[in-house]
Amino acid sequence: MDNGNLRAVWKGDDESHLGIQFLGNQWVEYVIFKHRPSTSDVARVAGRDTLDGVKSQIDAFDLAS
Repeated sequence: MDNGNLRAVWKGDDESHLGIQFLGNQWVEYVIFKHRPSTSDVARVAGRDTLDGVKSQIDAFDLAS
């Protein structure tokens, strides 16, 4: 699906959260919540990017495992 209001959300065992809304033309809006190890802090990142850009964010936050 290239556009429309499809939202996918993944939640990890470590309280991580990834939400993606597909906007069309390879663009998405995304939100990431990732618990920081050894603290009670949660990193929160949201934005609009290409699919490749979001894949880079997923790798940077170690959400692929």
